[in-house]
Amino acid sequence: MRGAKQPNIVFVFSDQQRYSALGANGNDVIQTPVIDAMAAQGMVCDNMFSNHPLCSPYRAILLTGRYGWQNLVIDNEYRPRRDIPTLPGTLRDHGYGTAHIGTWHLGKGPYGEDNRYGLDYLAALEGGSGYFNRSYYENNRGPTIYDGWGPTVETDLAVGFIERHMDTRPDDPFAVFVSWRPPHWPYEQYPDEHNLYNPVDMDVAGNVPDEMKAFAHQEIADYYGCCTGLDAEMGRLLQALERLRVSDNTIVVYTSDHGDHLSSHGYGKPSSHWMPESMRASKATPYEESCHVPFVVRWPGVIEAATRTDAFFGAIDIVPTLLGACGVPLPAGLQGRDISSVWRGDDAPADTDSTPGGADSVYLQNMAHGWPNRDGWVGRWRGVRTERWTYARWYANERRPWLFDRREDPLEMVNLADSTEARPALQELEERLHRWMEGTRDPFEYGRRGPRGFLELGQEFAEPDKYPGWGVA
Repeated sequence: MRGAKQPNIVFVFSDQQRYSALGANGNDVIQTPVIDAMAAQGMVCDNMFSNHPLCSPYRAILLTGRYGWQNLVIDNEYRPRRDIPTLPGTLRDHGYGTAHIGTWHLGKGPYGEDNRYGLDYLAALEGGSGYFNRSYYENNRGPTIYDGWGPTVETDLAVGFIERHMDTRPDDPFAVFVSWRPPHWPYEQYPDEHNLYNPVDMDVAGNVPDEMKAFAHQEIADYYGCCTGLDAEMGRLLQALERLRVSDNTIVVYTSDHGDHLSSHGYGKPSSHWMPESMRASKATPYEESCHVPFVVRWPGVIEAATRTDAFFGAIDIVPTLLGACGVPLPAGLQGRDISSVWRGDDAPADTDSTPGGADSVYLQNMAHGWPNRDGWVGRWRGVRTERWTYARWYANERRPWLFDRREDPLEMVNLADSTEARPALQELEERLHRWMEGTRDPFEYGRRGPRGFLELGQEFAEPDKYPGWGVA
């Protein structure tokens, strides 16, 4: 497939938006009318999970279609390999104009041709705090400060790229990846017009400890304000596609890199220094709130309107699925499945040797401490999520295994790992876990580890000078 009939791609992902933070997913408090309308025009993938629910590792999986032990981004602040195919590079090789706008989290500017991984245009958010008046590198140029709310600026930059592409290459398709930083904390950083939520009206889950509930009411209200603001920006993007008359031939996706505990299970933030290190985490655990993310896709004329699928779908499957949808041959080495057949209304693909169990489960993981200059965090674990069960275990038994029966315990509050009654389920899930390890050639159990306990894979920090004295493994 090549030429004007190839679909364009607009792939939008927020940072830290959990599955339940979307009206289309059954939340009757949050206001997300634009994305809800997208769902009514397209498909909701209800079993979409972030295989490695952490910022940089998710982005590296999206970039390469490989897990961290192959792309070498085992944690935040590591640099992806440059000697393997990438999603934008493969699309560009097949005639696409490619761009990424917003949070990059995979390197430091300026970004020359050899540092953009196949992107024609990279507008990467530069270091700083807050979401207003931030600076960006645009390829080699910058950093340049843009006034306003970050997602608004990034939407303008994305629309500008599409307009330039249509002017200079009207017969070629484009692929634009937009990465908005909210609703990642600081939650209160959003425009005033989206301050719509009264904290007392927020539904705080039963797995939030009593002593954290008052705080959780406020943080959820602000978190929802961020999400509603992003929904408005999504509306601006979709309006631009209509104005440019490319909407009918564009695959539009809205998703997130991972979720957010929002105080569930007693988790705080990295700045919560009164807590043990193992509890200063808004993500990177096997819990529902951390790894389950929204995924809405619209593809006019191909995806039947107002459909939902319960097919299991991980971040690792995004690269082969987008390439398959666009008729682009898959490069060697991808570790996920092409499930574009589901978008077309057909069955999900059968399992393969490298995806053993992909039809009814996802493989989950965390590989390090979340940031290079930490001595500990949530631990190094591997897990499996099925329709009924969440199962995980930690390297060297640094924690006892987790086993939750989500049918009976949807808030994942009762660990059954030591239960005699649940022993058959634990054994079956451990067998599943081993099949995933073997199929993906995960060196979790046998790989060489460095002094910090991380796998030694040849990984490098994206900014080595930033972490003197801290080893990569």
